[in-house]
Amino acid sequence: MGKFSFKNSAKKNKNLKYGGYMTIVVVLALIAFVVVNILFQQLHITVDLTPEKLYTIGSRTTLILEDVEDEVTIYGLYVSGNENTEAIALIEDYIKNSDKIHYQQVDPYTNPEFTQPYTQAGETIATNSLIVVNENTGKYKIVKNSDLYEYTQTLNQQTYSYDYQITAFQAEETLTSAIQYVTSENTPVLYQLTGHGETELSSGVQSLLTDANFGLESYSFTSAETPLEANDYTVLIINNPTSDLTDLEYEDLQAYLDDGGRLMINLSVAYPETMENFNRLLARYGVTVHRGSMIETNSEYYYRYQNLILPDVGEHDATEDVSKGQVAQLWSVGFTVSEERNRSTEITPILTTSEDAIIKANPASEVMDLEEGDEKGQFYTGLMIEDTTSVDGDLKNTRIALFGSAYMFDYENGYMTNGNYNLLHNTLNYLQTAVDTIYIEPKEYIQSTLTINASTMVTLSAAFVVVIPLALIISGIVVWSRRKRL
Repeated sequence: MGKFSFKNSAKKNKNLKYGGYMTIVVVLALIAFVVVNILFQQLHITVDLTPEKLYTIGSRTTLILEDVEDEVTIYGLYVSGNENTEAIALIEDYIKNSDKIHYQQVDPYTNPEFTQPYTQAGETIATNSLIVVNENTGKYKIVKNSDLYEYTQTLNQQTYSYDYQITAFQAEETLTSAIQYVTSENTPVLYQLTGHGETELSSGVQSLLTDANFGLESYSFTSAETPLEANDYTVLIINNPTSDLTDLEYEDLQAYLDDGGRLMINLSVAYPETMENFNRLLARYGVTVHRGSMIETNSEYYYRYQNLILPDVGEHDATEDVSKGQVAQLWSVGFTVSEERNRSTEITPILTTSEDAIIKANPASEVMDLEEGDEKGQFYTGLMIEDTTSVDGDLKNTRIALFGSAYMFDYENGYMTNGNYNLLHNTLNYLQTAVDTIYIEPKEYIQSTLTINASTMVTLSAAFVVVIPLALIISGIVVWSRRKRL
């Protein structure tokens, strides 16, 4: 028979007591977990725990929903059991934030006639699409399932076909734009001028603008049946022209502007000498075009290549949420502004080079420094022009946006950053004032890669490879030495 030990008995009792406490704590925690889940289910409470808040609307959407007065229903064309749970989770947040937004699921197989009022002859609406409908006016917009996501494409070297990968959830911008579209009286229209060798806006940019509720059409002064109407929701875009206006076209364009028209002009290194009427139009507002190819010699004002400039960004409605380093301009021309202009004309520089910028007279030159015939100094590469005059007691507000680089708004052939698109979107909202269209950045599934310059890379490398390991070794030696003396 073993000898009784009071010490061992006390230890066992202590362990038993501790184990009993832990059991009670675990049971209470389980009960609390079950109760909380039941409450959340009964009260329909959900919490978005995703890092990017994929299923939570942002402040811009909230402001737009506050102005919605009509009843809007989002119809989901989903087969039961095959719903897009991500889209529905986001829609539920719209409903929480507005009693004007509703959701209804429709099975396209059991109710195939439902989509007929929303299709043209011969058209069909794909399963898994959403139909956003203003129940008061009947105005609607169809959102395809693919519109809810952003993709990247990579060439498969084995099949020589493109593989597509979903990288971001852009459903908030898509749904908010659709709601804004069906509840707005007017839709802003962008007319792209043709007939002067202009470059059509790239398909990627057109897609982004369409998603933001801009209508896109072509316009020609020579073939148009009626003159272009000047109003607060129409913008004429002249993108990278390579031949001049005729005298008659110049008069028509000037008449459009005098009537309060809105105009956006994007030039580039391709701007030729023979542009007398274009130059005359801009000179009327005090602007001179400096032809050639812009380069920067100040390393803080270019990215990788000296002709990919990073201008200073001035304060204006068009530059809201845009800062230096976010806007890049490729193959830009420069502008200067004369003080001798109409007193009614206000010019705001929004993009400005350093004082060391050079405009190369020969764009093909490989010499990245000043040569004979070049111009050196500070130039503007983005201007906002506003002219307000009274005609028979009626105020006419003319607005012109002028950029030196058409390639800054070209996904396919130029260099377009998120900052460039923000600038483009803000500029168009400044020019047209009927509808405040929005741009909400997609919420990424894949985290963006951190980009750092060379000097920072050297510093970090030294810290992680030398300083930190050395500090750990020294601290280890100190601790070992102290313990050895004990």
